[in-house]
Amino acid sequence: METTPLTFDSLNDLSREIRSDLFAGKYSPGDWLKQTDVEQRYGANRFEVRMALNELAVRGLLEHIQNRGYRIASHSSIQRDQLYEVRTIMELAACRLIVVRATQEQIDSFGVLVAQFDTAVEVGSREELRVINFRLHEAFYAMAGNTLLAEEIRQNRERGIPGRTGTWDTVASLRASNADHIAMLDTLRKRDAEGLCAVVYRHLNQWRAFSTSATTE
Repeated sequence: METTPLTFDSLNDLSREIRSDLFAGKYSPGDWLKQTDVEQRYGANRFEVRMALNELAVRGLLEHIQNRGYRIASHSSIQRDQLYEVRTIMELAACRLIVVRATQEQIDSFGVLVAQFDTAVEVGSREELRVINFRLHEAFYAMAGNTLLAEEIRQNRERGIPGRTGTWDTVASLRASNADHIAMLDTLRKRDAEGLCAVVYRHLNQWRAFSTSATTE
């Protein structure tokens, strides 16, 4: 009987699939991920599942409970506040680099994504908004010209996703997020570091006005 050889690509693919489903809201905070269920759902073998779940636990997306297994991370209010404090420090530092280092081509490409998100607010699905939002923020922090910093920011953004509620739960909150994207583009075009930092700070922390127990971006 022939078997498909195990590769690092297959492990990475499985991890990406689970992450994608998590970010799409297919899991809730505290949900247990039973290995047998994950094997069946994603067509993976036990070793692949264990490695993928361990990787997601290292990233802070899952919690590994000794002798029980893995469950979707559920942050306390203190943990979430600390996470956003770290994010704010890193992302404001990145803003100052972006203003200096961003090329006109990069700014124009970022502007295209801002326009796409603006249009999707009125006519797009939540899934489409999620995908554009991810690309938009990836493009924004790539302009800092520091791949290590951009990766750290991305990982911390992902850590805040499990259980998030609030910012996109109402039309008003979604439009507030959209307005921030437009303001980010405007201040970036002006090379206004202080203005950009102020907008990004507001964008990062606006969840507090829309949520009492969890967060979004």
